[in-house]
Amino acid sequence: MTGYKRITFLKIFGARVHVHWSVFIVMGGILMMSYRHPVLAPITICSYLGILLLHESGHAFVAGRLGYRSLDIYLGFLHGLCCFQAPETRKDEAIIAWGGVLAQFAVAIPLIVLAQTISLGDVPGMGPVVAFLGYLSALTAFVNLAPSRALDGGKAWALFPILWAERRKPKKRGSVTKGPWSPRKD
Repeated sequence: MTGYKRITFLKIFGARVHVHWSVFIVMGGILMMSYRHPVLAPITICSYLGILLLHESGHAFVAGRLGYRSLDIYLGFLHGLCCFQAPETRKDEAIIAWGGVLAQFAVAIPLIVLAQTISLGDVPGMGPVVAFLGYLSALTAFVNLAPSRALDGGKAWALFPILWAERRKPKKRGSVTKGPWSPRKD
């Protein structure tokens, strides 16, 4: 892919990480906007990158747990892409699609709850973390679940009909070969 710079020292769940040039522009913009509070600049930049990286890491983690090798993670201005071995089944593809949004919700929900209960946003430096990794991350996760081919929802929602069909399949009945119920051989 053109316009991406590989971060050579960073691998996530075996995947090489590549960052688009537009991300560096956003990082520069955040630095310029934080001139009055320079301590907030690295926190805000890490929180911004955290949304993208957390989501794609979720895909890479789930793909690895299902036995598929993660190859590359591409981070763009507002989106990312996790490249992994092609799933063998639609079910695996759907489960991997859920990995990104579930990773985001696993971080966003506790942050939002903490922000509402103990005023976490008032803690110095935590405002950008709560804003980006809490509220904005939850919003992007919900948007990502829209049933569109361009988003994870296009694949993720297919999991429920697959699970329903598996549930309705009749179980194979086998014969008991050991135990008190097995036929006696005298």
